[in-house]
Amino acid sequence: MASPQPRLLNNRPLAVALVASLSLGAFGGAAANGHGQTSKLRAVETQASAPALEADTRSYIGTWALGDSNNNLFNVRLFPGGKAVSTAGINGTLAAGARQSSADQLRELGRWVAWGNGVRIDYTDGWTDWIYVGPEGPSHAAWQPGQSRTSVPTNFGPAVKLNGALAEVVGVYSFPPAQRDLKPYTATLLSNGQAFNDIDDRTGGVWILEGSTVVIDWISGWRTTMSINPATPLQLRHWAPNSDRKGPPTGGARQGQRIE
Repeated sequence: MASPQPRLLNNRPLAVALVASLSLGAFGGAAANGHGQTSKLRAVETQASAPALEADTRSYIGTWALGDSNNNLFNVRLFPGGKAVSTAGINGTLAAGARQSSADQLRELGRWVAWGNGVRIDYTDGWTDWIYVGPEGPSHAAWQPGQSRTSVPTNFGPAVKLNGALAEVVGVYSFPPAQRDLKPYTATLLSNGQAFNDIDDRTGGVWILEGSTVVIDWISGWRTTMSINPATPLQLRHWAPNSDRKGPPTGGARQGQRIE
């Protein structure tokens, strides 16, 4: 890719099934401050106040689709050993096509531990997510900085664990740009097909999976592909705006890294 100048999003549609099945609206959404759902509030408060019953955390390792207090989708990946990375940064989930962003707006780092009948994720910005099994199945609650973690959460809603290739792709990455004199940039891929970066003047894009290749079309007109083939894991190629997508990539092949 990647000179920090705008790119134009192409008109190729997202896979409709991907958006329909994994966008936040498809699994109910988070209820900011409860929205009057008294029974659920009481259930969450009761479970949060008794963290001594620790769950088997192995089933929680992987990638999840959750909702924030503004009813926006975000994803969080839990790694073995306690690391966690969220696709929502310090200001929450970005709007598609937003102005240039910083890395802190595209991801949040944290640590997870067994807590209650689930896992608790504490982030560096002071927020906490809790993924647990409630009366309605896998669920999510969140507390804002400074709030007691045994009080009623700031927001709550369903939690959906991703699987297959989607679970493998979704997350936060460090991508080397096409120009060797530029530093690597942060790229975030969400489970609803949105993509964001911190190198372009406008931060948005969309991604789809074509076989074992992730194809990302950025608003600025650049295209990035990322391999999930085990033989070439996270190998990148970039095409400059208006270049032949079937021709040689701009700057040759690069090697991406997943942020943990």
